[in-house]
Amino acid sequence: MSDGLDDIDRLVIRELQDDARQSNVSLAKKAGLTEGAVRRRVDRLLKAGAFRIVAVGDPNRLGLQTHAIFALRCNLAQLDEIASNLAAMKELSYVYETTGRYDVMAVGFFASNEKVREFITGRLAQEDGITECDTFMVMRTVKRSFRWGETADDEFKATADA
Repeated sequence: MSDGLDDIDRLVIRELQDDARQSNVSLAKKAGLTEGAVRRRVDRLLKAGAFRIVAVGDPNRLGLQTHAIFALRCNLAQLDEIASNLAAMKELSYVYETTGRYDVMAVGFFASNEKVREFITGRLAQEDGITECDTFMVMRTVKRSFRWGETADDEFKATADA
């Protein structure tokens, strides 16, 4: 795999995704390394941007019960500027440039339907270059995971075994 990560790097990241508060001693046992080697590896991976250690709040417990997805069509000449402006909006957690019917998909968490309406009419409507906005209200979250890359590991192992 061309990401520059080895199997031990991936193991360390997976373990930290399970429990970012576990000690380097615990990680070292699982990786078969010394505590110092794990500490240096974690520091290297953090500096390289391979992962970040953050607290992820539960939107519902933070009073953000309304989850909305905004599908936007934009003037393509303004796409970079629009995407940057959207990324700066604190209401939005994810902003993606996409292919297909929509140019940008954005995800936000809000306290109420009224706050979504205010966001659409007060923020998105003011953004020059957005030509269409379809809003999707999430009725129920079936899965919310922050464990990225597991299928890539499976694909990597399958090609390595072949």
